[in-house]
Amino acid sequence: MSCEALGSRRNHGVWLSRLLAIGFLLQSCATVHEPSLAELAALENPPSAVRDRVEVSLPKVVAWVDQVERDLAPTGRPLSDDEARTAVALGVRDPSRVRVLVRETFPMPTDAELLAQVKRYGLGRRNEGGRCNGYLILLKPKIAKNPAVLRHELVHVAQQDRLGREQFLRRYLTELELVGYARAPLEREAYEKQKGAK
Repeated sequence: MSCEALGSRRNHGVWLSRLLAIGFLLQSCATVHEPSLAELAALENPPSAVRDRVEVSLPKVVAWVDQVERDLAPTGRPLSDDEARTAVALGVRDPSRVRVLVRETFPMPTDAELLAQVKRYGLGRRNEGGRCNGYLILLKPKIAKNPAVLRHELVHVAQQDRLGREQFLRRYLTELELVGYARAPLEREAYEKQKGAK
């Protein structure tokens, strides 16, 4: 392609879109290693500094998740029959409690310390497409019809059912602190199961 063609506005937009898509694919294909045995052991018995940090923030996190769920769940839609069957297959105990809400933006904490913490974990970024707040699943409009994203968030609901809300959030925060989002076992489970109900 000639330099003039690349320089035109229309072609520039096409090439920019292609480059962004290639970059996304490369990022998606990057190898993310499972946590080591030592890291898994640390998740079961976190270092005291991590345990203390999680325990200090946990009440605020639980209160925030509960508040968002209380405020927004009444405006969400229930799962369809097919979605409810998928939820059951994924381990959700009571799919009738789940509500799905499509929003351009997701709520963020008003507490300054908690806001800084959740931003450090990646919440609130432009590429955040879905989020589970208790039994409330938030989806951005651009991915609202993507069944894999809904399945991913339903796995988090099932994890919460399995562990209990407070213990789920304690474990989730600990994993984020020790191994990060991409290597967190709870996230790895959700990514694996989002491919299809297992």
